Amino acid sequence: MSSPVVTVKNHSSRAIYIDSDPNWDDQELLLDDKPLRRGFALQPDLAARISVDWSGPGNAYMMGVIFADGPDYDYGGDGFYQLTIGQDEDSGLLDVTDGGGEAKIAYSIGQQAPWSMTMDFADS
Repeated sequence: MSSPVVTVKNHSSRAIYIDSDPNWDDQELLLDDKPLRRGFALQPDLAARISVDWSGPGNAYMMGVIFADGPDYDYGGDGFYQLTIGQDEDSGLLDVTDGGGEAKIAYSIGQQAPWSMTMDFADS
């Protein structure tokens, strides 16, 4: 089988903090094919790939990810999105399938395929 891959592009004026969702404690989030052990700050004008090792058929709940506009998202200081990424049940394309939040950055989805997509972040 394939693994879901999301290319994250930071077009904002601030770093975007990427972290594994703590509710998905059995998930090992990969950043550029390496295990993400703690949050990562993706600087402006850079891109990274996030993924998980996946051995089964695709579904709506393939990875849980937090995207934040600052490092203090755990205790309410910075805004964040707590999102589930997986295959949309109607289209079969990789998409944000659950979750939400609010941050000083906004995202849009593009270049969707069943196992990949792009998330573009910009100032909101």
